[in-house]
Amino acid sequence: MESKKKFYKQLVTIAVPIAMQSMISSSVNMADVFMIGKLGATKLAALGLANQIMFLMALLLYGVNSGSAVFMSQFWGKKDKKSLYKVLGIALIASIFVGTIFFIAGQYSPKFLIKIYSPDIEVIKLGASYLKIVSWSYIITAISMVYGIQLRSVGILKLGVYTSIISLIVNIFFNYVLIFGNLGFPKLGIEGAAIATLIARIIEMVILVSLVYKNKYPLACKIKEMLEIDKKFLKKFILTTAPVIANEMLWALGMTGYAMVYARMSTESVAVINIVDSIARIMFTGFFGIASATAVMIGHKIGEKNEEEAIKYAYLLGKISVYIGIVTGIIMVIVIKPLLNFYDLDVEVYDLVVKTTYILAILTPFKSFTATTVVGILRAGGDVKYCLVLDITALWLVGIPLVIYGGLTLGLPIYIVYGLAGSEEVIKFIFSVRRVISKKWITNLVEDM
Repeated sequence: MESKKKFYKQLVTIAVPIAMQSMISSSVNMADVFMIGKLGATKLAALGLANQIMFLMALLLYGVNSGSAVFMSQFWGKKDKKSLYKVLGIALIASIFVGTIFFIAGQYSPKFLIKIYSPDIEVIKLGASYLKIVSWSYIITAISMVYGIQLRSVGILKLGVYTSIISLIVNIFFNYVLIFGNLGFPKLGIEGAAIATLIARIIEMVILVSLVYKNKYPLACKIKEMLEIDKKFLKKFILTTAPVIANEMLWALGMTGYAMVYARMSTESVAVINIVDSIARIMFTGFFGIASATAVMIGHKIGEKNEEEAIKYAYLLGKISVYIGIVTGIIMVIVIKPLLNFYDLDVEVYDLVVKTTYILAILTPFKSFTATTVVGILRAGGDVKYCLVLDITALWLVGIPLVIYGGLTLGLPIYIVYGLAGSEEVIKFIFSVRRVISKKWITNLVEDM
C-alpha cells in the first residue's frame, strides 16, 4: 500500500470538507427543530412528520446519485470526461423527475401525506401547511443534490461547504424573522420555517450551479454533452444503479414504517425522535465524511485497475470507522444534557430524549461501520446487489417487526423501541464484515464502457 502518511492525507482532504458540509446541512434542520421547538411539542411533531416527506425524497435522490457516483468516481479514476457528462445527464433527469413527483404530492395531497403518519388533527393541519410551502423547494433541492454529490466524486469538495454555509445563514436569518415576527416581518410560525427553507434552497442551488460553470469545474458541460447517451451505456447504468435506487426506496419505506409506529405511540414520541435525530445528524458527520471519502478513494483505485490497493484501503477504512463511531458515541453522552438546556422541554420529554440518546450512543459504532462498508466500500466496488439484500433483509425482517411488536403491542417506552430499531445495524455489521473480508465485492464497472 502507498505510504500511510499519503493515505491519511488523502482521507482527511476528502473526508473533512464532506463532514463539514454534512454538519452545516444538518445544522439547518437543527435550527428549524430548535426554533419550532419553542412553540410546543405539537408544532415540533408537525414539523418532524412533514420533513419525513423531504426525508423520503432525499433518500431516493441519494439512491440515484450514490449509484451514479459509483460510475462517476471510477470514470474520474479512468480520466474519461465524456462519460462523466453522460452520468451527470442521467442523474439530473432522474433526480428532477423524483423532485417533481414529490412536489406534486406536496401541493395536492399534503393532509393525506401527514395523515399517513399521525391521526392527530392539529398535527395534520400544521404539517400540511408547512408541506404545501416547502414542497416548492423539492425540484431545486434535487438539482443541488446532483451537483453536490457528483462534485465529491471528482474531488471538488470545498464548493459544497461554502454553499451549505450560505444556506445555513440564510435559513437561520429567515427562521428568526418569519417564525417569531422579528424585524418588522409577520409572525408566521411553522409556515415561516417553510418559507425560510425555500429561500435558502433557492439561493444554495443558484450559487452552486453558477460557480460550477463560472470556475469550469469537471461537471461544467453543455446540455448536449449530457444527453449523448447510447443504449449500451444506459443499459449498464440502469442495471448497476437500479439495486441502489431500490435499496434506498425500500429503506425509505422502512423509515416511514418506523415514523408511523412512533407517531401512533404518542405525539411526544415523535417530538423525542425529532430532537434526537436532529442532534444525531450533526454528531454523525464524522463517519458520514469517512463513508463518502471511502467511496471516492476506493472508486478511484478500482477505476485505475489497482484492486489490491482498494482492498487494503477497505480494511483500514473499516477499522477507522469503528474508532470514529466509538468516539462519536462518547461525545453524544457527554453533550446531550447541556444541549437540551437550549430547548424548552417538559420533564418527561427531556428524560426520554436523554435515554434515547444513550441508546443511540451504544449503536453508533455499528452505524458508523455499516455506513462506511455499505455506502463506501461495497457500493464503490460495484457490489450493489449484496448491499440491497443486506440492507432490506435487516430492516424488514428484523427492525420493522421488532419496532411494531415493541411499540404497538407491548407499549414499550420510546427509548426501548428506538433500540429495537437499531438491532438492524448489528445484523448488518456482522454480514458486512464477512463480505469485506471475502473480497467478492470488487467489480470494475467502467472497463467495457
